[in-house]
Amino acid sequence: MYTKITFGRFLKDKVSKKIPVSDIGYMAYIIYLEEDVEPELDNILLTLNTMEDGPEFAFTYEELEQIADDLIAGKDVKL
Repeated sequence: MYTKITFGRFLKDKVSKKIPVSDIGYMAYIIYLEEDVEPELDNILLTLNTMEDGPEFAFTYEELEQIADDLIAGKDVKL
């Protein structure tokens, strides 16, 4: 099962490499479709996917890094 911690590490890696946020959104959707994810991760992945829809939906790298840190720490993340 794909966990919040696993996704947090994935997200932190992409943010550190300054991958475009729209690409991160696309990757989140692919993970949602292809992986068996923890139930509480569904909403996070789908929310991050909206970053593909335009800059008005994008999170900043700082916000994404905070989300990643919270996921790695096992905290609940509400977006």
